[in-house]
Amino acid sequence: MAKLKSNHIKYVTITEQEYLELIENTMKIEALKIAGVEELPLYKAMLRILEDKRVEIHIKPLCSRYSF
Repeated sequence: MAKLKSNHIKYVTITEQEYLELIENTMKIEALKIAGVEELPLYKAMLRILEDKRVEIHIKPLCSRYSF
């Protein structure tokens, strides 16, 4: 879940399970990089999509106070 505290300070609260998944996924990506996946066109295309910000993340607010 994400909470907007102010315009200058943003906090993101995640559960322990989400944190462990984040760590596991980071380790998998690093292992793929070591294996040489960075040279593949699919990996380069994925980086392009992320850098161009063509992916949007939508969240459902937990409470109406946090909806925009």
